[in-house]
Amino acid sequence: MQSKVSRFWVRAGLALRQNRGALLFIVAWLVANYAVFFRSFGMSRASAALVALCVAKASGGWPSVYQSFTEVVVFGVIASVVVTNVTRKYRPEETCRALAQRSSDHVVVIGWTNLGRRISDLVTDAGRSVVVVEENAALVAALVHEERPLVIGSGQERGVLEDAGVRRAKVVVIATDDLETAAVASRFVREMNATCELIVRCADDDVGAVLAKTYRARAVSTSRLAAAFIQGQALKARARAVVVLGKNNVGERVVEALAEKRIAHSFIDVTDDLAKLTAAGVVDSDMVIVCDDDLGKNLVRVDRIRDLNKRTRIICRAFHDEAAEVLGRPPFECVVLSTSKYASESLARSGAFREVGITDVPERTLRTMLATS
Repeated sequence: MQSKVSRFWVRAGLALRQNRGALLFIVAWLVANYAVFFRSFGMSRASAALVALCVAKASGGWPSVYQSFTEVVVFGVIASVVVTNVTRKYRPEETCRALAQRSSDHVVVIGWTNLGRRISDLVTDAGRSVVVVEENAALVAALVHEERPLVIGSGQERGVLEDAGVRRAKVVVIATDDLETAAVASRFVREMNATCELIVRCADDDVGAVLAKTYRARAVSTSRLAAAFIQGQALKARARAVVVLGKNNVGERVVEALAEKRIAHSFIDVTDDLAKLTAAGVVDSDMVIVCDDDLGKNLVRVDRIRDLNKRTRIICRAFHDEAAEVLGRPPFECVVLSTSKYASESLARSGAFREVGITDVPERTLRTMLATS
């Protein structure tokens, strides 16, 4: 991880570049007058240096005028200009980019999506270095404020990936939702780094297979992994009647997974309407799966489900761990699933981050509370 000392030197380097004109003038002024005192006034090298630096006082003539001018104008006015420039021109995103450029043996995360956040947290918590690439500056404003290694720009730009240190990275994770960016970034990453572990998020299995084959990558679909988890939960509970709420990627994957195991199910869009929930079969269900991750709405939905069926098992999506704590406790008593967290931990368990020394994951913090039957 980047230390405070490293950040200090990066900031110092940026300050030097921003004020190099004023600093060069000071150096030239001191050196020129040192030469004058040494050659024209017959001073020794040591005395000329001390007078030029205003350490030893000189009386009369040019040396006296020089010291007065230097102390007031050069060391005073120009120093204040330098300080003003540093405070006025300092841009923390430049420090972030400079830290990224200095990184090595690190993990690059392209795309500050939910998956990108989870992987970044996992790597950081393990004490390893991570560099983030994100085009939308607003999404990473907090990272800029914290001066984390970061490059604001598109993963489709070679220069952006070079600044992120892709050539020296051990693992590159393309976590973006944009398929075009994923494809272009995969090509650039492999051209820059032939040996790194490359992980590409792709919701389409066929496209993911092509990217994996072409660029020696590991394709991952968060919705497919979530569906596999839910399928396992349904089999473990011996569910015979399942209601799936949420016609999105996760919901569609879950329905496919249930159908594969011939588990009876109904599939409707998310709702908190009691009549629609009743019509979908919630009253007689063994399991209800809520595939949306809006905490506020899910609290209402789960409450309505519990009104209809106290004993059914509920699996509910949530991104934030705090939401998991709320939904996992009575009266909701859900199995809470963060698709992005589950995907990041699954990748770690499969050895995707072995190159940076992460071979295991900490105990999951999501609370799992199945209602007893």
